[in-house]
Amino acid sequence: MDFLYFILGSAFIFLGSTYLIDNSIIIARSLRISPFVIGLTIIAFGTSLPELVVSVMASIRGEGEIVIGNVVGSNIANVFLVLPIILLFKPIKVEINLIKQSIIYLFIATLILCVLLAYQLLYFIYGVVLLCLFCLYIANQLNGKESLRENTNIKFLEFKMKHVAYIIFGIILLALGSELFINSAIAIAEFFNVPKIVISVSLVAFGTSMPELATSIVAIRKNEPNFVIGNILGSNIINIFLVLGSSLMINDISIQFNSIYFPYLFLIISSLLFFLILLFQNLLNRVHSFTFLLLYILFIYLTL
Repeated sequence: MDFLYFILGSAFIFLGSTYLIDNSIIIARSLRISPFVIGLTIIAFGTSLPELVVSVMASIRGEGEIVIGNVVGSNIANVFLVLPIILLFKPIKVEINLIKQSIIYLFIATLILCVLLAYQLLYFIYGVVLLCLFCLYIANQLNGKESLRENTNIKFLEFKMKHVAYIIFGIILLALGSELFINSAIAIAEFFNVPKIVISVSLVAFGTSMPELATSIVAIRKNEPNFVIGNILGSNIINIFLVLGSSLMINDISIQFNSIYFPYLFLIISSLLFFLILLFQNLLNRVHSFTFLLLYILFIYLTL
């Protein structure tokens, strides 16, 4: 039965991502907002809903290992798994002027996460700080939205409320699909007596990253590369500021640093490589793809 839920969850995730990306593109063009900004906000929030739901529920149950493993593992998976899979379909040109601010936010978020983990500062007050930074991030993105009026190649579309409804429907499908996917994956893994921290940084993190992967595949097939980069940057920022922040507001987390040593190390490696490539490479290609995929395989091997 768990295998059936696994397949059904995957189907919901892909269908939900299609509704989300299609209608986000329409809204972006009708409001003259850059697809990159939409990717950083609406889509990133929508695809981060599984991480939020899983982490909040885990925090309520006092399962701090699942919260940390989910956040850290998802951020690693977004860079070392989601991005390289997309690059197998098509190279992505880096528009550094669009992403400078987001890179700074992600750098700050990742640095804060590393400090919180290293010094075991996983308390309520730091949850408040993270949520305040999340509000600042969203406000900053919306206030600094890029106008598309000067781009004559963009086809403007009419805004209709039904597109907002479709986005909400897509997000609901993503949440339901991810819940089915994650629960079935955990049930299968627990059958083989795999530790919770291992489950959370691998299967749970992979499951909660499925929306980012599905949404990015749909985006690249529709020739919207800005959605892909915006989605990954935004999702990783939201995972730290919103997902971890909300979880810490519910319950303090206590975790042995030794149990997350390799995930912690790969979080730093993945973040640094991502920053350097975005800053100094004009084009993300299959060389980056194969390198990242090999590193992800190494991460899973060392974690297991």
